[in-house]
Amino acid sequence: MNVPSMNDSRQIARSGLSVLSLRFQIVGNRPDWPVVRVLVDGQDPFAAAVSGWRGFDPEKMLGPDSPLRPADLGRRVAVYCCSCGEPGCGVIAPVIVPSPDGRRVSWVDFRDYVGVFAGPVTESVNTDEGRPWDLPDLHFDRQQYVAEIERASRDRSWETGRRRTARLLYERLNPLGLVLPPDLGLDWAAPAWNEDRVALMFQHIIRAPRFEIRQQMLRLTSTLDDPDQAAEDMARQLLSTSPDDWAGSFGSHPA
Repeated sequence: MNVPSMNDSRQIARSGLSVLSLRFQIVGNRPDWPVVRVLVDGQDPFAAAVSGWRGFDPEKMLGPDSPLRPADLGRRVAVYCCSCGEPGCGVIAPVIVPSPDGRRVSWVDFRDYVGVFAGPVTESVNTDEGRPWDLPDLHFDRQQYVAEIERASRDRSWETGRRRTARLLYERLNPLGLVLPPDLGLDWAAPAWNEDRVALMFQHIIRAPRFEIRQQMLRLTSTLDDPDQAAEDMARQLLSTSPDDWAGSFGSHPA
């Protein structure tokens, strides 16, 4: 899809539709964990309603499965969350819906939910519940809107070397179906919060008779600087060790 030019954007603005821009923002001196900032016609559309609220991680907001992409029947999506970074404390969540003729995308019925969202989307949300925000509906030209999501999705400038190492390590390990004895499966990989390591989370979820999560975090490191080489080195360290010894060699106390 062709990205609209500056003249196209001005024409869109003259038509009464807004122009979406997505930017990357570092919050709290945490370069490994940027968020997606939403701009509408070059301005923060939520600044008047809240102060310091933030977007979500690019991995959650962008890519081929971006929740910002318009679904045929529309869906409620949290685009910002509480300034503490915890969506359960509150969100700005409009319904993102395409127009019947397919030419526009609208953000309507902005609502706040507490204790409902853990990320940009959730299956448990009730569209009619939540506290309404005093925010106007936003309407975008669909071509410009989708093109901006695709442009931002291609832009990996936000990904630090540590994030890239963690992603590449996960991409190497995830297809292997690893299990940490007795029954913990690999769930995610990310830079360790306060260490120069990559954290691997293995977990098992029990839903009945009562909900329970059993977890074990492993921490891996490498002396190599190149993210691809470091990821390969960490994968080699893990796979050359018996799964029965993973917790003892790389783990911390179970959570």
